Order: sequence, then C-alpha cells, then structure tokens
Amino acid sequence: MNPWFVEPVWQNFSSLFREATTAQEAKTGMEKSHHLTASLYFGIAALEAFLNKKMRAHLETTRSEGEIFDVLRKSQVISKLKKWPAELLGKPLNINDRTLDLIAIFNDIRGDLTHPKTHGHDIYAKLETIDPICVIDSVAECLVRFHEAEGTKFPYWLFGWNYLNPRPDSYEIIIINDQQFCSSLQALGCQIPARTAWEAEKWRDQYFGTFDGYVAVRKALCSLDRCEQKFGPFPFKPILCRRWWASEHHRSCGHVSDTALNYARNYGR
Repeated sequence: MNPWFVEPVWQNFSSLFREATTAQEAKTGMEKSHHLTASLYFGIAALEAFLNKKMRAHLETTRSEGEIFDVLRKSQVISKLKKWPAELLGKPLNINDRTLDLIAIFNDIRGDLTHPKTHGHDIYAKLETIDPICVIDSVAECLVRFHEAEGTKFPYWLFGWNYLNPRPDSYEIIIINDQQFCSSLQALGCQIPARTAWEAEKWRDQYFGTFDGYVAVRKALCSLDRCEQKFGPFPFKPILCRRWWASEHHRSCGHVSDTALNYARNYGR
C-alpha cells in the first residue's frame, strides 16, 4: 500500500503546502479562492489528524477503542489545540497568541464555507483576507511547538519539500529519514556539521527540535530556486523536490530516462 494513504498528517500538511503555494501564485480570483479554500480544509485536517494521533497513542493502554473514538470525536479542533497539550505533555504549547487567533479564524471560515448560513458574499470576503502562506506557517508552528515541548524532532516534510522517487515510467512521493534530508540540504549548499555522528545529531536536535531551528531552515529553503540535483551513477536515488506536485518536476526530479540509465550502467568503465 502507498504510505501516502496511511500517514494522514503528512498527506494533509503536504496538500496544504501545495494548495497554499498555488493560491499565492494564482492569476485569477476564482483560482485563488479555490486553492485558498482547499488550503484551509487541508490545514485544519492536518492539525486535527496530528492531535488525534497523539491523543490516541496516549489513551491506547487505558481505554477501549470505543472510548478512544468518543474522545477524538466529541472535541472540536480549537478545543483540542488549547486543552490536549496540557494533558499529553503536562504543559501548554508555547504558541504565539496571534497564531492561535489565526487558527481559530481559519477554522471559522472553513466552517462557514462548509455550512453557509447566509446568502451574501460575506463568507468569501473573509476568505479573501487570508494570506495563504500564513496558513502554512500557523499550522506548522503548532506542530513544531508540540515536538519542541515533547522533546522530539519534528519531521522534515513540515518544510513543505518532499522526495520524489524516480522511476522510468512513473513517480511517487515517499518519506525518508532526517539523516537523508540533511544530506540533501548539504547537496543544496547548506552548511551542516557532519564530521562525526555526534555533531550531526546535535545539529538535528537544534534545527529539527526547536521552533527557532524550523524558522532558520525554512528561511534557507525558501531562498532556493532549485531542487536537489540528481547524481549520475545512481539514477534511482530519491530527490528532494521543492515543487513535487508539478508535472515539470515529475519529468526532471521524478523520471529516469534511458540516457540516465545508460550513463549509470557505463559509469566507471
């Protein structure tokens, strides 16, 4: 089974990143509205899927499946975000008040779009005030802050980049470990200490374990206008791609040509 369908937090956050980025680049109001609406749906879904996953793991040893389902079903996402971290971690998240306000606004607009209660343009007028990148940043901050409070590393895909797994006649998106992601960052020109395993681990603890680290890496990635380059001898090596949803990147980052295969077969001869 494709892991895309069993990793709902990854799936929804990646879809949020795609839709929000596309909304920012949209040329018409209709296109922007469509992609911005989708980004709200995926953003709230990613946040709730993450919180549900954490609460389920917390309850599995003490509650029945029916009881767990009731806990997950009965609370609204804003209530989960405000109350569950204290139960799960023993402390609230260090989230900016403006971020919490934005998440509440996004959820309200999403709810109004799903269940409209007026006949006017007011719902879409609210939608038009939303900065699509703020949706990415707000959801990512909540997830990163949870990992920071938990003392764990957040997954690299919260930066919005994904790996394309090159194939001769197709492509697929896959999840890779954070060590490989660090190697990809180095290939993209980022300076990461890696002389020893201890140095590399310390770097990951800082930059994949804190919100300040997230902001620094995200800023570096946003400044790039290229994806990870392919390495000739290994044409099937997964490639870190900044626009993994775009057909031109499927051809450049996710496709293995006959020329590339022939080069690899004859490499070093």
